[in-house]
Amino acid sequence: MIGQIGKEMGIHGARWHALHGCYFSDPSIASFLLERVAEVAITSRPDILIDLGGGTGFLLAELVNRGFVDAGLRLVNLDCSERQLAVANDKGICCLRGAITDIWRDLVDQEQMRFLFMMRSVLHYFGRDGLMPLLRHLRAQARVGEFFIHQAACFESKREADCMNMLYERMKTDKWYPTLDELGDCIAAAGWRTRSISRAPTLTLTSEDLACRYGLDENDIACIREEIARQFPDMMNVFKPMQRGFCAFLSYRVYACIAADHESSQNQ
Repeated sequence: MIGQIGKEMGIHGARWHALHGCYFSDPSIASFLLERVAEVAITSRPDILIDLGGGTGFLLAELVNRGFVDAGLRLVNLDCSERQLAVANDKGICCLRGAITDIWRDLVDQEQMRFLFMMRSVLHYFGRDGLMPLLRHLRAQARVGEFFIHQAACFESKREADCMNMLYERMKTDKWYPTLDELGDCIAAAGWRTRSISRAPTLTLTSEDLACRYGLDENDIACIREEIARQFPDMMNVFKPMQRGFCAFLSYRVYACIAADHESSQNQ
């Protein structure tokens, strides 16, 4: 994941909020995740809310602005990008620089407090081989009954996922997107029990934004457009060739997961 973050450093910081049609800085889009986080916080009553890969701190700041968090709740924004954290200057939010896989509970909490974990659009950074280790690592940091609310990119069919994964492979990234069934199986096998799944708005990815993000030139875009259009002509809902370039569509779900005890996770 660290290598991928390094490739994208040019769009971090102040530029991030304008990327992809302001998807990641739009309060109405964030509501699909934040309202679920707020609902869970009311019933689970955490002492610490940690946003894993929280970047600029936008989501935590939105929770504060909406009055969704109690005054006593400690807010922690964890991210490995110095440029992202440099603009996360909201008062009352503690920023930690580091990789999600390197974070351990006792680095954040020395007082046996109760956690709520939040994440948006991060799982795919870990690739096919890194998904299960990440979910298991996060489960190892959570106590039974603690929640992990995350917005993840995934697809209903394998062919949809294959189309998107070919796109990201041709853009020379290690990102990988599962199907809904694949992600659900991984979540359960890692010791999490899914309480609910809901849709979040689809992210439209233009070839212009992707070229900026991944360092692609006009020839790269043309080759990608031709190859994927040829191999997946029936996947216009995922990849749509345009007169110049293309648009891709990333499907999101919001998962509310609870850390299960060993016995219940074995019986899922």
